[in-house]
Amino acid sequence: MLIPNAMTGIDTNVILRAALDDDPVQSPLAQELLESLTLEAPGFVTMVSLAELFWIVRRREGFDKTTALALIRRLAESDVLEFDDGEGVVLALEAAADGADFADALIDSTQVQFGVTETVTFDRRAAQRLGWRLLEG
Repeated sequence: MLIPNAMTGIDTNVILRAALDDDPVQSPLAQELLESLTLEAPGFVTMVSLAELFWIVRRREGFDKTTALALIRRLAESDVLEFDDGEGVVLALEAAADGADFADALIDSTQVQFGVTETVTFDRRAAQRLGWRLLEG
């Protein structure tokens, strides 16, 4: 019986340390781990981690939106990383590039996957960018 190789879950902080190269101990460990991933033994990144990554690099690290999205796009295009919804990540990146908030775009792509027909929000920008219904009093 063939036993499949393991898939390694990658936490947001590991991706950050590798991308930012800002810690003399943790950054090389993170980079080494990511470089060790293969098609047979890939890494796994959740959409929650991607939303967290986007938020951290935008708010704490001061990346502009284009640079933050480029970082996530590089991850999404990696042959050795899997995502809980790879197609949703691509759709979210496209929506964010067109002006939507990345976290809102991730929410939208997940809801589409599950057949949601309408999303309601108090967020005017999300309603405009993603076609959600704005709840107003």
